[in-house]
Amino acid sequence: MTKCIACHETFVLEPGKVTEIMKDNQGNNMQPIHRRHYAENRIKCPACQVEQCRTCHSRPYHIGFTCQKYAEFIKSRHCRYCNAAITEVIYDEPALRDVCKSGECAEKAALACRKILKCGHPCPGHQKEAECIACLDPECEKDLPEGAQKGDDYCNICFVEDLRSAPCVKIGCGHIFHYHCLKTRIEMKWHTPRIFFTFCECPLCKKWIKLEEDSPIAELLKQLTALYEDVRGRSVQRLKYEGMEKDPKLVDPNSVWHGRPEEYAMAVFSYYLCFKCKKPYFGGKKNCEDAAADQNRRREFKESELVCPGCSDVGEGQKKCAQHGVEYISYKCRFCCSLALWFCFGTTHFCEPCHRRAGEVDRLPKNRLPKCPGREGCPLAVDHPANGVEYSLGCGLCKERRDGAKADF
Repeated sequence: MTKCIACHETFVLEPGKVTEIMKDNQGNNMQPIHRRHYAENRIKCPACQVEQCRTCHSRPYHIGFTCQKYAEFIKSRHCRYCNAAITEVIYDEPALRDVCKSGECAEKAALACRKILKCGHPCPGHQKEAECIACLDPECEKDLPEGAQKGDDYCNICFVEDLRSAPCVKIGCGHIFHYHCLKTRIEMKWHTPRIFFTFCECPLCKKWIKLEEDSPIAELLKQLTALYEDVRGRSVQRLKYEGMEKDPKLVDPNSVWHGRPEEYAMAVFSYYLCFKCKKPYFGGKKNCEDAAADQNRRREFKESELVCPGCSDVGEGQKKCAQHGVEYISYKCRFCCSLALWFCFGTTHFCEPCHRRAGEVDRLPKNRLPKCPGREGCPLAVDHPANGVEYSLGCGLCKERRDGAKADF
């Protein structure tokens, strides 16, 4: 029989089995002596579920250590990032003396703030910050306001390590993340052909990320903000052009889009970034549900195949509008009666479905491609050459003004 050190419940100890492979907290294979100690001494109370060592009463059990070695480990200095024992001082700077010599921790040290806070602990922030963030050491966390993030909270970007395990950054809304995680998130941008901006929002409160002007990420964020304003402006203009300002979803008080025309326009109109001119171009309409699904679906794609109509001067039809330039110029898919989103090989326009079957549809003879039913039945509502050739649909805005049709291009 043994007694729980937490709730004092008495229960029968059943020694575990010494398995061939066991990992310690750093992911390393445990030595035989540690596996045996684990099997004989690690217990979990069936009443309160507290994990503990039945010999030294440590809570939780010290995986990868015998009781004696764990006592020595506790008395030694530890790396603030990986918790490994520090046997020698690697860095001269006081703020980095609690960092070990492992390669991963050295990379984190290179990003870390060099300041010591008033409490005597190293700043948990990054090197380029203008103002230090609050201390995340357990001794100081009692002074944090209720609900504030703490050092043992996971980073809400990587969900792999706690905040204390890497240099952090505090963004404008007040939330804290690993600096390298936020930097990677912003540098990777959107992960679909269609432009989305959710990566520029705080993962916790969804507010637009704001950083100190001196931050190395700030310049990139500034460029992305300019792109957002460009896409937003084009989307709102497209909403007016499509005659959708009184769309039921905007005027229905029970709709999530009620009174939110800008957000609605950005949800239903797809924009893509031209590989050549680096400007966004219109790629058709989608319902809000499809847009949300696209946003969460990672896709492999070639950026070089996303080219706007103004940079893909091929085929027949009007290539530039005398009044509106190339802003409202669109191409049809070479293989069907749909709006083209992709321009591949420098010669060929594809809609989304045909692009997925590019290796198949571009080998079909023209007589096996879908036949257009004519202007009245064509989804594009225009007269155009038979499928199989490149064709510009011209300026959609001029078409709408000319015949009152709400063209899908």
